[in-house]
Amino acid sequence: MEIQTRFIKPDILNILIKEGIELNQRGKYFWSLCPLHSEKTPSFKVDSEKQTFFCWGCNTGGDIITFIQKLKGYPFKDACRYLGITTGKPPKSNTRELKKREAFNKFKQWCNEYYNSLSDFYRLWQDVKENIKTIEDAERFSRFYHAEPVIVYYMDIFHSRDEEAKFKLFKAVNYGN
Repeated sequence: MEIQTRFIKPDILNILIKEGIELNQRGKYFWSLCPLHSEKTPSFKVDSEKQTFFCWGCNTGGDIITFIQKLKGYPFKDACRYLGITTGKPPKSNTRELKKREAFNKFKQWCNEYYNSLSDFYRLWQDVKENIKTIEDAERFSRFYHAEPVIVYYMDIFHSRDEEAKFKLFKAVNYGN
């Protein structure tokens, strides 16, 4: 006779709170800034009834095991061990994976901030152009006329889904490469 062991997953809300994630209830769901990527507005939704999460920002979802796998960089078995679902020692952190995710998050944050500053400049420049009335005004702002196509080109890079082009822009802006 075979004995079947059934493991019960811990409550997703309890684990998220233990991981330091601030959750705010709106209706039947809980919302937070996604801990898997950087963002300014909450897109991380937790359904406590179904014991699942989904982030509308990074398109990642699943159960608490999937969450720990993504957050800690653990394989499935280690994520289960971390949650106390299986026996054994808690796993060591996968520091390489964590560093990669941290670098990626910093890059995404830079992309958001740089795009926002480009957008702010572009909007401001459009307002200034509308108020230029004389040759002297045009001469005073001539360098911005020359910068406008570059700004538009950079903004187009951010509108594309070409992550490699975004990274090349990141290197060029930050390191002159």
